[in-house]
Amino acid sequence: MEQKLHPNVIKYWQFYQMLYMARKIGICAIPLVVYLIWLKTWDVLLYGSIAAIGYYFVRGMLFILIGVKYKYERRSYRLTEDELVINWGNFWRESSTVIPISRVQYVDKEQDRIGKRLGISELCITTAGDDSIIVGLPEEDAEKLRRQIIQLAKREDTHVYYD
Repeated sequence: MEQKLHPNVIKYWQFYQMLYMARKIGICAIPLVVYLIWLKTWDVLLYGSIAAIGYYFVRGMLFILIGVKYKYERRSYRLTEDELVINWGNFWRESSTVIPISRVQYVDKEQDRIGKRLGISELCITTAGDDSIIVGLPEEDAEKLRRQIIQLAKREDTHVYYD
């Protein structure tokens, strides 16, 4: 059965998008400051900087207001006896990752300060070839899923996974 993420992940993504947008706008404001202080005759700095600031502001606000909801709707996961399927996507595309339980080497639950405040965690599943992350799980669900994956991986081959 498909499992959805906790709704607080929307606020989590919106916060991090605001930080990303602020960083991009700050970088784009540097030529504007240079124009205002030293090079008042270089109008290209003024227009280019204003255009870039406007672009990143509009793009960021559209993602915060619309894109995050699409991202949330397309995110889910499903754990079976043999595999973990992680579905994700955005406005334009949908993708999925299939992780065979027999390939799981390490499962870790992580949480940053914002996630802790919102009551959500992320689960990082490491295999021989890649790391996959499920962001936006309630803390108790993340720990429960971690334990389930560990138990399934131990059942596959007791010499591979160490808790």
